[in-house]
Amino acid sequence: MKPSTYQCLSHQTLTSSSSAVPVTATVPRGTSAILITVETTAARWTLTATGLILQAANNPYLVLVGQDATLKFASTAGTASVIQLAYLG
Repeated sequence: MKPSTYQCLSHQTLTSSSSAVPVTATVPRGTSAILITVETTAARWTLTATGLILQAANNPYLVLVGQDATLKFASTAGTASVIQLAYLG
């Protein structure tokens, strides 16, 4: 595998206070991938009607994205979920 040539373009922290309060991130122009980590409570990443669950304290998820994509995250429980996003280009 070749080493990555990605550079971090920007960083964003999102906090969803509960499963009923989703937060939205719009991918900035020039981004081709995102590193996603969840710090506290697991979060649901909505791509479809049900979404994918991202577990807290796992390795970062590397996601290849298209320009101007919109990502939604919500805590899977009644406690806050902190999501870290590093936009790579």
